[in-house]
Amino acid sequence: MVRRRWDVDERGRGIASGGAFGGNLAELAELMSDPGWVAEDPEAHLLPHLEAACAEAGSPLHLDAASSENEIFVVDLSTSKSELSVGQIRRAAVALVAAIAEESTHIRQRREGDVLEFDVATGSSGETRFAPHGHLVRLRITRRS
Repeated sequence: MVRRRWDVDERGRGIASGGAFGGNLAELAELMSDPGWVAEDPEAHLLPHLEAACAEAGSPLHLDAASSENEIFVVDLSTSKSELSVGQIRRAAVALVAAIAEESTHIRQRREGDVLEFDVATGSSGETRFAPHGHLVRLRITRRS
């Protein structure tokens, strides 16, 4: 039996590799390896955008706290909508990331107990008027009852 990739998967294998976009991830990884890549002062540059996005009508997320932990900007969020599925929380997290996204963004979701975590690397390659730079952000989302 082939391990299924989703509930009705019968093939167990895809149609191609992801190499078509692999160069984009490699470029982001290369930029991130620069010891001066992470921009300073995320509280000044990112937090206002995150607060505004959470304050928008219909946002299921509430921003509880934010602080820098070394190079990672950690943002604690909650939702009082306990009926939200993981997929709905993921959509809300991705919408929130859009408020701070640069031209290249990677998001990785993990679960730490009851908390969904989204590690975000977002940055600019220097194709704009600004020098290459970026941000590492960890969104931690908790369901509150």
